[in-house]
Amino acid sequence: IIMSNRLFKVQDLLHKEIAMLLHTSVQNPDIKSVTISGVRVSKDLKYSEIYFTTLQKNHKKVELDLNKASSFIRSQLAKKIHLKRLPSLKFTYDLTAENSEKIEKLIKSFPEN
Repeated sequence: IIMSNRLFKVQDLLHKEIAMLLHTSVQNPDIKSVTISGVRVSKDLKYSEIYFTTLQKNHKKVELDLNKASSFIRSQLAKKIHLKRLPSLKFTYDLTAENSEKIEKLIKSFPEN
């Protein structure tokens, strides 16, 4: 899949700005502990999926809180980012770290030859 340079730039910009906003503008302490691990934007720039990790035990609640705050976050982004179309934001918990931990534990559980 070939992605345009513009798409990469938009993803990078969203990543930086959302991370900044979460730490400066959002009042919820659970959301302040969030780290943005990645952003994927659709080719037509209508939708974006923001992947995050958190040290909070209940990541489902954090995901719910982030998605509730998404319209506020989007309105704050609109003031900072000048795009013809600002994508809708959908926050998704990033399972990559958890999955790699599970794989690592599995690998370590096998006896060495």
